[in-house]
Parts: sequence; C-alpha cells; structure tokens
Amino acid sequence: MNSYILKNDTHEKKVLLYKEQNSYSFTPKKSYRHIKKITVLDEKMTSSLMEDKILRAYNRLLKLIYALVTAGDETTSGDVLAAYTELDRIRNILLYKYNNYLKKEFIKKVLTKLNALEVELKKVHVLELTEEIEEERGKSR
Repeated sequence: MNSYILKNDTHEKKVLLYKEQNSYSFTPKKSYRHIKKITVLDEKMTSSLMEDKILRAYNRLLKLIYALVTAGDETTSGDVLAAYTELDRIRNILLYKYNNYLKKEFIKKVLTKLNALEVELKKVHVLELTEEIEEERGKSR
C-alpha cells in the first residue's frame, strides 16, 4: 500500500512526490546517549530484525518447555500455564504485530514449530494432572 503526499511550492511551482513506506522504529540501548530513535526503511533489514526477535523469543520458549519436560515430577500447573501464555504471546505477535514485516514462508515455518511445541506441552500437562489426581486419591481416608 503506497500513498503519496503532494506538496505545492508557490515560488517555483514544482510538485514533489514523497513515497510513504512501511518502517520500523526502535530506541537503542542506553549506552548510545545521543541517538534517540532509529527508523529502518529497508524491507529486508526490517524482516531480518523481526525474524531475529521472533527466533530469540522462540528459543526462550524452547528452553522453558525443555526445563518442564526434563523436570518430571517437579512441574506444577503454574509452570505449564506460564509456558502456554508465552507460546500464545509469540503466536499472536507473529500473526498480528509483525505480519506485515515477515515473509509468509517464515511465518508458516515458525507456526508449525509452535504447534509441535504446544503438542509437547499438552503431554507434559496431562502427565502433571494425572500425578496430581493420584496424589489426591492417596491422601483421602
């Protein structure tokens, strides 16, 4: 979607065309004192920035789920819920927030990975629930 802004200058009677582009703006780390805001206009660069952000969040989620799977008996429903909310957050960011910046193939690839992680998380959740039910049965008199 391109839109143009026309500007008429009364002195020279020229018409200037400005192309409005999709851009991504962010603020750098605090160590860069004099730079307040960075705006990236290149489509390839914005897509690579977004892909890196999504992959970092995916790797954090992968570590969290791996910790839940390897923990075994020590998992709680709160830990599983935290993993579910993180997975849902990444999926929503991917589909709605960064959808305009990313390629469709990348989105499809990450969504299939997220679905596989969700299936694995459901297995952990079912095992955790069965252990809680067995504990409740054992305690009753």
